[in-house]
Amino acid sequence: MSRRILLVDDEQAWLDILALRFSESGWQTDIASGGEEACRILLEKSFDVILCDMSMPGMDGVELLQRLRISGISTPFIIMTGVGTIQSAVRATRLGAYDYVTKPLKMKTLLPLVLRAADYGSMQRSLGSSRREEEEGVPSMILGDSPAMHDIMRMLDKISGSSVSVLIEGRSGTGKSLLAKVIHASSPRRNKAFLTIDCGALPESLLDSELFGHVRGAFTGAVQSRRGLLEEAQGGTVFLDEIGEMPLGMQTKLLHAIQEREVRPVGANASVHIDVRFISASNRDLKEAVRQGLFREDLYYRLAVLPIRMPDLRERKEDIIRFIEYFIHKYNRKHNKNIREISPAALEILMAQPWPGNIRELENTMERIVLFTEGQIITPSSLGPLENRLGSEPRPQPLSSAPIALHEAAREAERKAILLALTLADGNRTRAATMLGVSRRTLYHKMADCGIPSAGEAIPKEEDPE
Repeated sequence: MSRRILLVDDEQAWLDILALRFSESGWQTDIASGGEEACRILLEKSFDVILCDMSMPGMDGVELLQRLRISGISTPFIIMTGVGTIQSAVRATRLGAYDYVTKPLKMKTLLPLVLRAADYGSMQRSLGSSRREEEEGVPSMILGDSPAMHDIMRMLDKISGSSVSVLIEGRSGTGKSLLAKVIHASSPRRNKAFLTIDCGALPESLLDSELFGHVRGAFTGAVQSRRGLLEEAQGGTVFLDEIGEMPLGMQTKLLHAIQEREVRPVGANASVHIDVRFISASNRDLKEAVRQGLFREDLYYRLAVLPIRMPDLRERKEDIIRFIEYFIHKYNRKHNKNIREISPAALEILMAQPWPGNIRELENTMERIVLFTEGQIITPSSLGPLENRLGSEPRPQPLSSAPIALHEAAREAERKAILLALTLADGNRTRAATMLGVSRRTLYHKMADCGIPSAGEAIPKEEDPE
């Protein structure tokens, strides 16, 4: 579904350019030449994002923002500003604007910012509603919106009517077991059993009995016969988790079961026919294990008719906001909380984390955050020591957040404006000062105050938010 954006600016040339660029990117665009016109449009339509100029005749951007918030319109609001109105932009973010951008705009950074704002607004609406919660077990969030997950789901759609063996590889916590359940749920075997066994959690003797079963008296403690997992799952799916940890001896027996579609319980004289689908998962590179002689090559190709690699969470950052929304809903219910909002700054901090533990780490973190958040809004102060784990990872510093002194926010805004001017002036301080509307002496003073090297020193490159 396409997104809708309202563009507000008194300069028609800017509106035409922005409307064209957003339309080319798949957005539905409406334009308004001022605050009053924007208010009239918003009475009739709703939008995912509002992108508004700061300085306009009549009602300026801040006044429009204030009127919308008083009217109960919480659409994410992004301010466009020139360098001369940076402090006003900072004031707007303190009043509830999602973020601000400085003219001239760069679409390569503006488009991702606007998308994040739209996702943020969608999550806030969801958190504030009383919609029916998703069922536990196989939440639709596993689908995600990232290109990587779209590729995986398109691949699975093509085999949804078959029972081919699937091998899912990826680091711990990336959602391999959830994806296995999705594969089973979309297959012709969906109404039959889905049974899981952790191949790395049991010694070989017990794994043999769990998979293939045993007859009474087969070994000490076998006081009665027991059907194995492969027989119990007749007509359904067996999920072999951490298949890379399976001992070589068991790999040989499993290969026989897959090839011959039969198993022989421990101590039995006759084999039993089986009809099961195999889905396997491993956090190891099984091809490398084959090269090292730790995994049978013939078994690998039996299991990996369709190999799938689950990407790390840091490779699918577009999905993080979906997971955060889901976990807030989940742990609101579990801990009887009523969190209805997350501040843009807190969300940016969470989005910037490396998440080495992937979805599992994010879930644990979100449960702790929900549990210890006071009130209904998650702010950076709710995150506890999370910020200290960023290490060398770059982290955006949105001014729309949290408890930060206004003079500090203004200083950071000035620093960005100075770096932008210096970049546009190719490092020429005189031209940069002219762009900023200050004297060269004032520029040097501001540069020193903001920690920007003066003449003769290299100018630090301001990195894009992405």
